[in-house]
Amino acid sequence: MTAVKDDRLAAGLYRVRVERHGRVEDDWVAVEEPLEIRVDGEPLVVTMRTPGHDRELAAGFLLTEGVVASPGDLESIEPCTDPLAYDPDNLIQVRLTESARASHERVKKARRDFTATAACGLCGKARIEDVFQRIPELEPRHLAIDFLAGLPERMRREQSLFDATGGLHAAALFDLGGELLVLREDIGRHNAVDKVVGNALLAGQLPMSDRILVVSARAGFEIVQKAMMAAIRTLVAVGAASSLAVRAAAEGGLALYSFVGEGRGNRHV
Repeated sequence: MTAVKDDRLAAGLYRVRVERHGRVEDDWVAVEEPLEIRVDGEPLVVTMRTPGHDRELAAGFLLTEGVVASPGDLESIEPCTDPLAYDPDNLIQVRLTESARASHERVKKARRDFTATAACGLCGKARIEDVFQRIPELEPRHLAIDFLAGLPERMRREQSLFDATGGLHAAALFDLGGELLVLREDIGRHNAVDKVVGNALLAGQLPMSDRILVVSARAGFEIVQKAMMAAIRTLVAVGAASSLAVRAAAEGGLALYSFVGEGRGNRHV
């Protein structure tokens, strides 16, 4: 499958023909393709994602899964250059530094047994204890609901791929003044989070204790865990929060807000 790219948009669009109100016409759907991440030549995981910002996705995944802790753990992270690879367009190759390779147990712990789907950032964990990473303890940063309520709409205005397809999640980082710093879209909500976290990791902007993470979907446990692994202290979700997400946020020191929008929002206490 090859994405049909529109000059107005970055990537991730696929042209289809649909019948609508008795007429056949062109439409766009979000691209969903597998991405294989290899670490030091060995397969680590395959995740279903929307192509675009794949280096960020791989970097963010490695951080939120506890494989790396800083940019200094990454020697290189590049698309596949092997023309003999089965699907080089959907393969990212990561090399860890010598010091990071010495902690090989982190890679073994993160390795998954089967493909993670776009709907679930935890699928493939072999043991229950593998679900719970070594998450740093944080000090929650509580902010005024009136201030946070405007952030989802600011994010929504920049979701160009969602405008075209209606089928992608978004994650965005804001500073404490409400300025949008980076936004990424993906068919998987956890992938969108990994992309914005990976953007910060590759730019040397960790920890992100002075950033606000906004997600267009619900706040499930995996989203809360990824935020805390990046030392984000405030998480804002347009949708609901799950029971485990609320518990994890309370125990880890993350300020969690759900159902946030103009004139509304819940702060979990």
